[in-house]
Amino acid sequence: MMFQWPLLSPDVLLQAYQDVEDPLYVAEKDNRYHTFRRVLRELGPAQGRTLLDVGAYCGYFLDVAREAGFRPEGLELSRWAAGNARGLGFTVHGLPLRELAAKGLQYDVVTLWDVVEHFADPREELKAALKLTRPGGRIYLSTIDAGSLLARLMGGQWPWLMDMHLFYFGRRTLATLLEEVGFRVTDVRTYTHIISADYLLRKVGASFTPAAPVLDLVRRGVPSSWSIPFNLGDNMLMAAERPL
Repeated sequence: MMFQWPLLSPDVLLQAYQDVEDPLYVAEKDNRYHTFRRVLRELGPAQGRTLLDVGAYCGYFLDVAREAGFRPEGLELSRWAAGNARGLGFTVHGLPLRELAAKGLQYDVVTLWDVVEHFADPREELKAALKLTRPGGRIYLSTIDAGSLLARLMGGQWPWLMDMHLFYFGRRTLATLLEEVGFRVTDVRTYTHIISADYLLRKVGASFTPAAPVLDLVRRGVPSSWSIPFNLGDNMLMAAERPL
């Protein structure tokens, strides 16, 4: 496990997350839907179950979950993103996870897609997630895998080393933390993102600046609509349940 030090103060972090706007995320909307429809299969039949998506952002996973028959709500701190999600007709809580847990709400399923790495205090946040998960309910998390072969080979050039990522877990450390706060881990596997060829080439160019001019030429010749399943083994999906 790795982490940033020193961390920004909680108030500064909260303000930063509330102010986030990301038009590129919207530009990748179709591929976000493809990614979420793919991962939704891991959740099993909806059967009208309630679902809380933590870090719901613009509401795309909420939309996919609703289509499948879940009764979803979101939690999102970004005012811009939460506004987009509410525009799709969803209840979106705009307060920190611990504050929502204090209200006594519980859900059958809690999801955190690419969220746990942004928590300044992952242990306390996952304790809150446990409170929000009904006994017998399940939690699903995706995050980058700092223990993966690719992360170890690339070292300081690993592209997921970003200012916005505060904690970096390996499979063992994340599973241990989930077990310590009260969950029982049931499954661990790699996580696949669906991304456009244009997005992929932009990200690779940003990570390997010497190759950026060549990649920019390639990007101009590749249809931006091409969708690519992207899985290099350094993103993981973990499922756990709250015991009865």
